[in-house]
Amino acid sequence: MSKKITDENGKTYVEKKPFYKKGCFWIVAVIAVIIIGAVAGSGSGDNDNGGTKVEKTTAKAKKSSTKKTEFYKVGDTVKVGDVVYTLKSVEKTDERNEMNDKQFKNVLKVVYHVKNDGSDELPIGADLDVYGPDNNKLDTYPISGTTVNSVAAGKEMDVTTGFGTDNLGDFELQFKPLISVNKAAKFKVNVQ
Repeated sequence: MSKKITDENGKTYVEKKPFYKKGCFWIVAVIAVIIIGAVAGSGSGDNDNGGTKVEKTTAKAKKSSTKKTEFYKVGDTVKVGDVVYTLKSVEKTDERNEMNDKQFKNVLKVVYHVKNDGSDELPIGADLDVYGPDNNKLDTYPISGTTVNSVAAGKEMDVTTGFGTDNLGDFELQFKPLISVNKAAKFKVNVQ
């Protein structure tokens, strides 16, 4: 906001904020840092000469294509960033919610434990994605005890949530805080 100043001769001047004290400057600066970081991260690597980078990139691509994804199972504890997840159970439930728009043949009840080792409050309930046997993402399904809440820094709690599915079989559960740049912890479970 500008400030008006009147001198001893009665002239009025407008004093403006320095550019670095304006909110839009900081928004642009943050976006620029993110873009520069993304470009620098994607272009990093040794570049001794023109051919070396291509060879190293090809070798990394071959290595990553043969690397198998590590899956965890019920009972395992995994840390993702500042959050520790423990998958306690995944089971089929007979519970149905007649008010839900879409009804499914099966409803999964997932119970997991969250420990917030971060310094900020952590939203929970939206930190889990479940993929069915056909690799399609499942819809959440409201069941009794569904937890949509938050956990304070240094605290922990159990979380219950439901997912609707028409098919049973192998399910992939991916845990990751709602706003996170970390890779998700992936669990595999079979429900019949």
